[in-house]
Amino acid sequence: MADSKSVYVIDDDEIFHFIIRKLFLQCGKDPNNLEIISFYSAEDALEQLRRPGPLPALIIVDINMQPMNGWAFMKVFGELKHTLPQQIPVIMCSSSIDDKDIQQVNDTPELAAYITKPLDKKKLEIIEKYL
Repeated sequence: MADSKSVYVIDDDEIFHFIIRKLFLQCGKDPNNLEIISFYSAEDALEQLRRPGPLPALIIVDINMQPMNGWAFMKVFGELKHTLPQQIPVIMCSSSIDDKDIQQVNDTPELAAYITKPLDKKKLEIIEKYL
């Protein structure tokens, strides 16, 4: 489908992937027009971004993952994004309330937004603005 979009969700928590899919469905997103592609490691997502083929309309990434955390992902993505044929907004979604993480969010221009977990319908509306 020409209007079909994909979202990369990068998080090592399987429950988060389930919740975000469920919220998109509850908010009326047609699964035929919006594909949620789950990555349980940042390295796997970066590998997919380097491959030829369709790119996501949006990336949602967690901070606290192993072995590569969200900040390391953002550093590599910041270098990689210049080679991609389109801009991809990145939303960081994390349960972190650490002052250092909040400051780093403010210092990272590649981030379109920062959303705290747990997700709810109101937070999903923020995410949808970037689709």
